[in-house]
Amino acid sequence: MTVVQALLNAKHIGVRDLREHLSKRLKGKKAIVVTEHGTPTKVILSYEDVVELIEVLDELQDQATIQAVQEGRKEIRRGAEGIPVSRLFDQIRASRK
Repeated sequence: MTVVQALLNAKHIGVRDLREHLSKRLKGKKAIVVTEHGTPTKVILSYEDVVELIEVLDELQDQATIQAVQEGRKEIRRGAEGIPVSRLFDQIRASRK
């Protein structure tokens, strides 16, 4: 599951619930969306998820990655079957090793 999927599927909890059950809530590895009066205001992510997000942001600053994404979009418009972005990033990481 990607970080985005985890965030979209994250449990929403109120600030009061978080305060009362903080240690219990932090034991899990799932993303948590903290709400105030029903409105999402904060997100709690695992360390691994934050590292993954930082890696993705770093890769998006890389011109080779941007070019690969642009080329993929052109091919999809021409009718080619696309691949998930996570697989693209895995391929780029593997090519750099």
